[in-house]
Amino acid sequence: MTAAVPTTTACPRCATEAVAGDRFCEVCGADLAVRRADPADHVEITVDGAAAVGNRGHVRARNEDAVALGRTDGARVPDRVAAVVCDGVSSTRSSQLAARAAADAALDALLGDHGDEHGDEHDVRSAVAAGAAAAAALAPRGTPAPPSCTLVCGVRDSGVLTVAWVGDSRAYWLGEPGAAEPSMLLTADHTAAAAAAAGTLDPAIAAARPDAITRWLGGDGDAEPDVAALTPAGPGALLLCTDGLWKYLPDAAALAAVALPALDLAGPRAAASALVAAALAAGGGDNVTVAVVPVPPRQEEP
Repeated sequence: MTAAVPTTTACPRCATEAVAGDRFCEVCGADLAVRRADPADHVEITVDGAAAVGNRGHVRARNEDAVALGRTDGARVPDRVAAVVCDGVSSTRSSQLAARAAADAALDALLGDHGDEHGDEHDVRSAVAAGAAAAAALAPRGTPAPPSCTLVCGVRDSGVLTVAWVGDSRAYWLGEPGAAEPSMLLTADHTAAAAAAAGTLDPAIAAARPDAITRWLGGDGDAEPDVAALTPAGPGALLLCTDGLWKYLPDAAALAAVALPALDLAGPRAAASALVAAALAAGGGDNVTVAVVPVPPRQEEP
């Protein structure tokens, strides 16, 4: 796409006034070309029992996140709500394609019929494997910087929450005030800093780029997921998100303070929108995508 450059404009990143005819800001290097609206710049999805919102943010040229939501009424999992959030690795080519392919493939796996002999942990692991295969299929083996992404997925199955992840996209439990389980982070980032802390990576190497991910989907990435499960006794919500949110609001209680009042007032879409708005107000330096899966109060046995 060829885009016209206006004769005068303010840089969208640093607000410096551009010289007539310039394509890039002389102060911060931002591209000053007029962009056409991309449908992926802002995404909102709602299904019965969940919602997701994604936004390009204020700085990135495009949205490289992807999200997928669904619900199944199958015989084995009559009340399963599934969500997948992926974040394209910006140092790879066309990473948004990997995020989209992985999210769609993982959701299909989560909503498929896995048979009675398997449980939720098997299902989320299978979903990650399906997402990894879809991302890897986008480029021949050996392609330099092939499309890659992180992934976090989760299911609410008869009140049990099960999540799996690769990379640094996160899952949180957001507990209502007074709930038996307080708000908490359910995942552990696959980053250089985390690997150094665990003794599996030289701290000197990690110090150069502590936030570099050590696992990802696509190319030659290590797509082995970790899995966590929680059976909350009280109401709340499962939150899946990219680092565009948690780098501004990493604390589970702070996330709950933003999301749960909106959830109680207007439902999961309002909660997801409130979290994205908080990230944008804090700077919006990255793509931000969140999925919210409410957990209702547990029914008392008769």
